[in-house]
Amino acid sequence: MNLRAWWCLVLALGCSDNTGRSFSDAGGGDAGCARNEDCDDRVPCTRDRCLVGGVCEHDPDNTMCTAPQVCSAAGCGSPGARRCTATAQCDDMVPCTRDSCLVDGTCRSTPQDDLCPMGQRCDAARGCGSGMPTPTMCRMASDCMDMFDCTEDACGVDGRCIHVPQNSRCGVGRSCAAGMGCIATTACSSNRDCDDGRRCNGAERCSELACVAGTAVNCDDMVACTMDACAETGAEMCTHTVMASCMGMVRSGIYNAMTPARFTCSALGMVAVMLDISYYQFSVSATELVVTPGPSGPTMRQSPAPTGAEFDVNGTVAGTCNELYRLQGRFTDATHFTGTFSVRFVDGFPGGCSLAPDCVARMFPVVGTARM
Repeated sequence: MNLRAWWCLVLALGCSDNTGRSFSDAGGGDAGCARNEDCDDRVPCTRDRCLVGGVCEHDPDNTMCTAPQVCSAAGCGSPGARRCTATAQCDDMVPCTRDSCLVDGTCRSTPQDDLCPMGQRCDAARGCGSGMPTPTMCRMASDCMDMFDCTEDACGVDGRCIHVPQNSRCGVGRSCAAGMGCIATTACSSNRDCDDGRRCNGAERCSELACVAGTAVNCDDMVACTMDACAETGAEMCTHTVMASCMGMVRSGIYNAMTPARFTCSALGMVAVMLDISYYQFSVSATELVVTPGPSGPTMRQSPAPTGAEFDVNGTVAGTCNELYRLQGRFTDATHFTGTFSVRFVDGFPGGCSLAPDCVARMFPVVGTARM
């Protein structure tokens, strides 16, 4: 049997086992082969080989298809399914079936009882009829759950279940079909074909000829006192609205200093203290407030933690000349505070600070703004 005859047989019957039936070009008019590459039939699911005598063989391999599809000369497809490129090619001449051409090029016809007169049911081969089994009667919507999330299920006044497709519950490029769920209805060739014009639900993409929904934008700023949302329009995609309950309270967060605090002093010709503070990190717990200046600064604490807008934290770095640090101030709203950062020096032992005569008390005004 020549190649054309084999392909026609495969298209009509499909393959029933895992490896399919091999077919060769022997006896045909095709030129002989010298290597396997000469036998490429451009069918992804066949294994092409050059046999002794210069004859090409094409072995359908069902394992390269997604079950229950099988490999044929036209590629992967349902066993015995009609091939199509448009829904119009799938009309089975049965009025009560919904016919569709799927993105894999196969036809599907699904019986729909709602297309038949009341009391009749649809049979895929015979159409509507009253002699068919009576559908299960319902009393409430819960009796009609059809396992498909994209349908609105209800119990009709005549005691029959109603399943109304809701396309909005399916992803981009998909629609809802009763008895089938979400199916791909729009083939795509690039991500641009799948763009729904909305940015908050993420970027849609084209995968295997079907559109896939994107990942929604996450606007969570990890700040407990803000309500976070994504805006479809405007320069800022994410918005963060401060909740009224957080106004006038000390709260955790990182606050940038409008004016950095910088100070250096030495002892015996060597640097003893070097401060470079451009932000303050507040951490409030049930028992204390901890403030850590950065990128280089001492940790300061207040216990118990403040309950209002005012705070006063202290920290000490012990040594020959002890360093005493303090930050005190108040929150003017949920994202700002004003205060004073200061450092003093006290002898660690008698005359200790005399070794560092330029280490003298300093005070810096601070205006902090929450880092978003």
